[in-house]
Amino acid sequence: MSRSWWGKFLFLALMVILSLGYIYPTISNLDPEKSKFPFKQKMNLGLDLQGGLYLVLGVDFDKVYRDVVERQSSSLKDRLKEKGITVSDVKPLREGVPADDPRITVNFNAAQRQDFYQILKKEYWTLRLAGESPGHFELGLSHDYRNEVREKTLNQSIEVIRNRIDEFGVSEPSIVSQGTDRVVVELPGVKEIDRAKDLIGRTAKLEFKMVDDQSMTSAQLSTLITEIEKDQKLSFKEGQKFSDYVRKLNELARSKIPENHEIAFERSRVGSGSEGVRIPYLLHSKVDVTGDDLQDATVQLDPENRNPNVSFTLNPRGAAQFERLTGENIGHRLAIVLDNLIHSAPVIQSRIGGGRGQITLGRGDSESMMKEAKDLAIVLRAGALPAQLEFLEQRVVGPSLGQDSIHKGAMASLIGSLVVFIFVAIYYQVSGLIAVFSLLLNVLFVLASLVGLEATLTLPGIAGIALTVGIAVDSNVVIYERIREELRLGKRPSGAVEAGFQKAFRTILDANVTNAFAAIVLLLYGTGPIKGFAVTLLIGIVTTVFTAVFVCRLIFDLYLKRLEDRGAQTLSI
Repeated sequence: MSRSWWGKFLFLALMVILSLGYIYPTISNLDPEKSKFPFKQKMNLGLDLQGGLYLVLGVDFDKVYRDVVERQSSSLKDRLKEKGITVSDVKPLREGVPADDPRITVNFNAAQRQDFYQILKKEYWTLRLAGESPGHFELGLSHDYRNEVREKTLNQSIEVIRNRIDEFGVSEPSIVSQGTDRVVVELPGVKEIDRAKDLIGRTAKLEFKMVDDQSMTSAQLSTLITEIEKDQKLSFKEGQKFSDYVRKLNELARSKIPENHEIAFERSRVGSGSEGVRIPYLLHSKVDVTGDDLQDATVQLDPENRNPNVSFTLNPRGAAQFERLTGENIGHRLAIVLDNLIHSAPVIQSRIGGGRGQITLGRGDSESMMKEAKDLAIVLRAGALPAQLEFLEQRVVGPSLGQDSIHKGAMASLIGSLVVFIFVAIYYQVSGLIAVFSLLLNVLFVLASLVGLEATLTLPGIAGIALTVGIAVDSNVVIYERIREELRLGKRPSGAVEAGFQKAFRTILDANVTNAFAAIVLLLYGTGPIKGFAVTLLIGIVTTVFTAVFVCRLIFDLYLKRLEDRGAQTLSI
């Protein structure tokens, strides 16, 4: 054999050895921590194979629109004052209007109607005029802006969930939108179901608000809450959303507390596993610094009691606002509000620069506190969800279902491939055996590529491997039939093989490129297991061209050399 042939053979041998090394940890169920084997990465299995969590989340766009209207009304009020428009009242209107279309009511000097309208037309394309009477405008969100808010909220929710799951350590999660108001999350291999759901659904809305101790004392506030609960038959029951209780309480207390104030609670745990009491605070509604200004969040241990806390760092803008806020309110209490619950409300002793702070967690055992601190840090770093998510559907796929799928899928692929191997070996004789050998290498290369690229194997992916065998056989058939045609024209075996591979190459390449385009479309627009099928098919197309053209030709050269050495003139094909 020539030096060129030996060079190609050594390259093929190296490819085979590397491929076997890549798939060995999966086949032998290798323990990466205990083994010294150089390859430790195992094949990632999809949700349908190894089990995990399947969730459908609904996005509460009604609340999103309400929050947008709140911000728009505050901005509009300030802008009208800057322009000299006399305004007596600017406030959101929620009752008597559709839940998904909150309004802003504005009472102003009727003589300035045209000036107000021009400001609205030029600077507030986000608002539309929904109703009008002398000295009164009713404004709603414009249709284009509502669609923009919806799309942005959905995309941002997906991105935030993805960031959280990536830090949680789930391999190959699938997070996609479904329709206009749902998000589908697939988490293969997740065993801590409740922790994963809590991590996904938490809003992590971090806010800093000033406590108002002058308008009402703690005793007066507690008495007011007791009266409202008694008169309005309002109460909080375990299992309900505490945020709904607080929202209802504030609606009922609106005329009894100062304007632009709200009631919030601090949950004080009195012991491990104890819910403790809820301490009410009267807060200024204005948010001075938010989690949007957060730069980083890490877990640190308290040097005194070794309890984990979450330390955070604000970006330059947030740090400047925080320094100004603390400098102007020395001696007053600042509430650190997370998800509408007060975590602490320390007294500001001095101006705080540097943009650093700390969130103290409740009491409990060290393991649960550390887990809570880590999850909180992950959520804060990943960003706050722009909307409240509701769990509409949950399915836990058990590993037994996955093993059954693996067994049946692998068995079906094995039987189908075996039938193909037998047919090719009988129909094309020795040349068929060469094709079978190349097909086996093809499957080996596909599996090794899945491990090396850290791609996920799904049940449709197993079907993709079986389809790869069929595509590869098709390439062999094209080559072999071309060789047969050349032999019928009277060419010698070596010339027929040379012409067969050369003339069939363009047809093989064209067919596989066409298949690749279809696989790319599935990869771009498919979801979940469909993407797994597309990835496997794309890898299979590359390995098919390699094995059908390179490997088969290499073995044919060896076969032809043996024929020449024996003086045979007939090719077994």
